[in-house]
Amino acid sequence: MNHSFRYKQLGYLALNVTDIEASTRFVVDVFGLDLIDEDDTGARYFRVGARHHDLILTPAETACFVRSSWELESQQELDVAFAKFSELGLNPAWLGRNECDRLSIARAFRMTDPVLGATWEYFAEMTNICSPLRNGLTSFQGGKHFGIYVPDNEAMTDFLCERMGFKLSDYIGDQFISLVRAWPNPNHHSIGTVTMPGSPPRLHHIAFMVNEIDDIGRLFNRCKNSGVDIHFGIGRHPTSGSIHLYIYGPDNFVWEYTLGMEQFPEHDARQPRRMSGAPENYDLWGAMPDDSRADILPLVQVIAT
Repeated sequence: MNHSFRYKQLGYLALNVTDIEASTRFVVDVFGLDLIDEDDTGARYFRVGARHHDLILTPAETACFVRSSWELESQQELDVAFAKFSELGLNPAWLGRNECDRLSIARAFRMTDPVLGATWEYFAEMTNICSPLRNGLTSFQGGKHFGIYVPDNEAMTDFLCERMGFKLSDYIGDQFISLVRAWPNPNHHSIGTVTMPGSPPRLHHIAFMVNEIDDIGRLFNRCKNSGVDIHFGIGRHPTSGSIHLYIYGPDNFVWEYTLGMEQFPEHDARQPRRMSGAPENYDLWGAMPDDSRADILPLVQVIAT
């Protein structure tokens, strides 16, 4: 794909949770986000920095990953992206003024991808908050990414790169795992897609970048002291080079702290690497994930098309 529009970053993630109080306690007291707001639907908004929110949790009967929301570099880039997706037949639709106001953003549109049936939101200009963070548990860098299990990773990777403007950074085996970045954002990956044939799409994890190794060490001990199960780590990824810790939260959502991700230049970046998927090469420090809950992780909300 010719990169006809420019990403700034992954803006926020939206999840449905079955127990909003338990999820809020986990997100605030264990993971370290600030609860900033609650709207008239019961949805709660959390932030890690100056922007109004980085995460929305909404109470629901079934836990699921609702959508990802992507910030583009400007209003002009938003219009270019809308035109591009319209040209591709993806039927983007602008959000109404009331919903944009509720989300504290200037303008946004949503669309459904034809591979997973998942919702993608694009916006420009979220409200910034000048008051300092109240939660001092963690020093967040601000960047985020997420991973999803998909039935056909090759098809999903091709769609992300050929239709949605992402670039492939690395892949493991014969695209058993693909790591793609939202060009020209420099972070090694914004999305990781993982093969799970025969299963509906499931959320693999959501990740927030931290500033210091101490943040990861403190989270590890908070988990031990709070009875929170570890999913993976502490370890170091051989792809991005980042130090990581993945933990289980309510509804079996997996949450990650990540530190030290490889940065790509906008132009003349290295080519994607085919990485080994052998267990001995999975982690530079020898960590191994607990995959015992893979088939019960929360589903990605799929919209019928």
